[in-house]
Amino acid sequence: MKRERHIGRFLLALAVTCSVGLYVGHSLGETVKAQEDARVHIVDQGETLWEIARPIADERGMDIREVIYEISVNNDINSNDDIRPGQRLVINF
Repeated sequence: MKRERHIGRFLLALAVTCSVGLYVGHSLGETVKAQEDARVHIVDQGETLWEIARPIADERGMDIREVIYEISVNNDINSNDDIRPGQRLVINF
């Protein structure tokens, strides 16, 4: 009886450990993939978010507004006024 309880606890602990390991491994893999897919765009004089986003939207078949939103969120940008020449924009979506 006592031995059966120990085996049950061991199997439960093993299942929990495996589940956590799989979750962490999957999460790390997604982070590495996102980093591999990331690009950096250096803003030129007079360039706008629309000009930066257009080729990305065309390449990925996305709505340009979606691309502008993602660039803005990922780089903490509130408007076109927030980008400056020489600024590095991370594009990782």
